Amino acid sequence: MSKIVIASTLGAATACLATRLLWPKMSLRFRLRVMSRLFKKFTLSNVRIPVALLEKSYAVDEEGLVTCAVEISDNKVMSVKETWAENTSIECGGAILISAFCDAHTHLIKTQVVPRNRNDTGSVNGALAAELEDQPRWKEVGDVKRRMEFAVSCAYHHGTRALRTHLDGTASEDAQVASAVWLAFDETRDKWAQRGVQLQGVANLYLPLYLQNEISIPFCDEAARHKGVVLGAYCGNVSSTPHAETVKAMKACLEAARTHGQMDCDWHIDETNDPECRGMRAAAEAIGHARKVGYTGRVVLGHCCALALVDDASDVIKELAKLSDIFIVSNPTTNLGLQDRRGTGPPFGLAIDTCTPRTPAWRGMTLLQELRDAGIPVAAASDNVRDHWHPYGDYDMLTVWGLAQAICHLDTANSEGEWADLVSVVPAKAMGLDHYTLIGSDADLVLFPSARRASELFARPQIDRIVLRRGIPQVSILPQFSVLDDLVLLKNKKPTPGRPVQRGAATQKFAS
Repeated sequence: MSKIVIASTLGAATACLATRLLWPKMSLRFRLRVMSRLFKKFTLSNVRIPVALLEKSYAVDEEGLVTCAVEISDNKVMSVKETWAENTSIECGGAILISAFCDAHTHLIKTQVVPRNRNDTGSVNGALAAELEDQPRWKEVGDVKRRMEFAVSCAYHHGTRALRTHLDGTASEDAQVASAVWLAFDETRDKWAQRGVQLQGVANLYLPLYLQNEISIPFCDEAARHKGVVLGAYCGNVSSTPHAETVKAMKACLEAARTHGQMDCDWHIDETNDPECRGMRAAAEAIGHARKVGYTGRVVLGHCCALALVDDASDVIKELAKLSDIFIVSNPTTNLGLQDRRGTGPPFGLAIDTCTPRTPAWRGMTLLQELRDAGIPVAAASDNVRDHWHPYGDYDMLTVWGLAQAICHLDTANSEGEWADLVSVVPAKAMGLDHYTLIGSDADLVLFPSARRASELFARPQIDRIVLRRGIPQVSILPQFSVLDDLVLLKNKKPTPGRPVQRGAATQKFAS
């Protein structure tokens, strides 16, 4: 054998040995990139998956986590096993692995505007008044679209694969506002679909207006023309409205959804501190009737705050539990920030003096534990981000999950891992997504290399998380807030005190 051949053989052997020795020491992100590029089939071993994301029984620890291996083949999750072969997998060191996030309740139309449109009281009343001042700026498609793009970019970076946004402004009497919102949504939806993000919209109308055919029919016709759009309603505080009238309006919305191709519905309901608000009871009656007359769409009930205050909550929950395809979506950041706040007042809630120092005594959340115990699917969502409803946030669903867990004491009911579906499986079902189970779905996953336990997962922001899209590590960066400076530094004028407002209305008297 020639010296050249011998040297070549030794060199190859040395390189192979060096690679074998160095491979385990290379970063998990690097190893994933190499394996996902070279092989159609590979295994993530020694990962820890929350039990709520798995459909069959596994050995579970006290935090509700299952130590296992995930086989990925042809960009899909093929199996989850509790044993694995060390030499055929990528060792993940016990890192927590979850399905990519689904965010079923957002407001991308008004996101990122807080620098130009601060809510001075922080209350619901203040938010609605501030929104009237900002809405004329939505006439510019570029204004709405650039802020939407910014928001989806943030969500994408953090590991979200689907969002539903409420399309505020589509009921405006200003045709330019409505047109700009529709166009921005359609273009953003189509662009991000190419990157694996599903974007849905909710066309919202103030609930009583569904009884006015001259308003509701053209509104629903327009909504039905847009791909991925469902019908929505801002129900408001119905405490002063006769029960039968509220039910009638809800039935009208559901009937409109049925006659427009069985569209799904998504309502803002009982978002108030008023214990006399009984919108959820009316919803149970209206949805029950709709099912009897042939309505088959999914119904999402968002917020549901007052359910935690009414004296007949258990009876309402029992009625809701009898219904099929209903989902509850709570919004921890916004509800914690708005409910029981100084500056609240009629018609949206019981009056709380603006000027008197007062620490809120109520957390603002709905009854997540009781609803789920009754068999009703519950989810959590980002809701408002950096706008006049909530001035903070970044569309990071890990933060939403952690906050819901802390506020509602979910960690001991029975464990953290049993509530991981709040931000993945349940919202995916509520949005009617085709793939919401882990096994058999695209390998859209989020891996947390620095978190082996739930106590570690929620202790830090996990900026080193690895987002997998169809099994391939994502490469992305968070957008800088400064890219929107030209849109948000020119401040709006302060709202006119006492101006009447209702959300989702089609006239200036009730504009939203």
